[in-house]
Amino acid sequence: MWAGRCPKIRPHDARCTEKKSVPRALPYPSIVLAAWLLIFALPQRTKGEGRADYSYEDYAENDGRIHVTTQGVYFESDIKSWFSVNANFISDAITGATPTGAPPNPPGSNNIGIAHMHDHRYAGSITGNFKFGNNTLSPEFAYSKEHDYRSVGLSLNDAIDFNEKNTTLSYGISHDFDQVLPNPGEDTSITSPRNKGSTDGVLGISQILDQNTIVGANFTLGYSDGYLTDPYKRVFFLDFPYTVTIPPTPYTVFPEKRPDYKFRQVALVTLQHYFEPLNGAAELSYRFYHDSYGIIAHTAEIQWNQKIGKYVMVSPLFRFYTQTAASFYGTEFPGDPTNPTVFPTPPNYSSDYRLSALNSFTYGISLSVQVQKHVSLEVAYKRYEMYGTDGVTNPGQYPTANVFTGTLTIWF
Repeated sequence: MWAGRCPKIRPHDARCTEKKSVPRALPYPSIVLAAWLLIFALPQRTKGEGRADYSYEDYAENDGRIHVTTQGVYFESDIKSWFSVNANFISDAITGATPTGAPPNPPGSNNIGIAHMHDHRYAGSITGNFKFGNNTLSPEFAYSKEHDYRSVGLSLNDAIDFNEKNTTLSYGISHDFDQVLPNPGEDTSITSPRNKGSTDGVLGISQILDQNTIVGANFTLGYSDGYLTDPYKRVFFLDFPYTVTIPPTPYTVFPEKRPDYKFRQVALVTLQHYFEPLNGAAELSYRFYHDSYGIIAHTAEIQWNQKIGKYVMVSPLFRFYTQTAASFYGTEFPGDPTNPTVFPTPPNYSSDYRLSALNSFTYGISLSVQVQKHVSLEVAYKRYEMYGTDGVTNPGQYPTANVFTGTLTIWF
């Protein structure tokens, strides 16, 4: 079930354990574009211009864990002065092993329970942008499919320009119709399709303070319900009668059980400033996240975009993420699912390390080159590291990874 794991962003942050559904026409992308224009002083696009991107990403965790290769194609074009369209297609291939939540065997070792997996995801979306007056209305359709997960997403967003286009107010709503599908031959906890839905609403604003400074903020409310459990994750119960053998046999573990709903709140603030003496721009952002699982998360990011000559830009990046644990997370639980009358179990339980208290760090650098007037190339490397902070979860659960990305853009 890879669709719920955010492969293009941070595959193992806890907020990626269910598929994110976010309205697309947010103020933040317009801020990024404005910063690009500040640095490169690119001319304004004219009617009929468009672009096409091809991107490739390689995400590889250490110690033979998860390996994901992603290829993507993006296209946008102005059809009329009042109408433009953009679309993308993504293909993900995943192989490797992921922790199941089972305890180490033998106890005290780093031999954590893992499940080997392979999958292929195809996903795409198409968005129309209709301009009338100061408004840009953007409906979108998205679809994603893999062998054990299917998603259909709809969104509608509006952006309104004020103050001679120095201020933009954005708002929108989206809904995803998802299904977790049975996976024949794999050890999952479902035998028939299970439905889940996610609805998100967003309100945001971006403001150009001067020719070198842009600020932005948005707030998102989201609600998910249905089957929110990961069918591959397992938990260990203390009161189940185990038999000790030599050599030791694998523990008996049981499917996790998460609440059937989640309510989340997300706030994001951004600041971008172009430093003329340095010929570079700083991008800073802070994100606050809270949900009904009890997780509180903070993300701080800084990126410096340094122009070198007329056609080259170097951009180092650092991101820090921290979260508290879900209220129903643990490495082991009381009870016996086979005899709940005598040994009752908690109402919800999970040993998925992504729901534990943790920190993660992402740092790296990208290089962008304007090859010629209509062609640009960007390559990037990022290092991703995650560490538990509860002092209980086995350190071997948490991944570290190298991420390589390349993007070719053609303007026409």
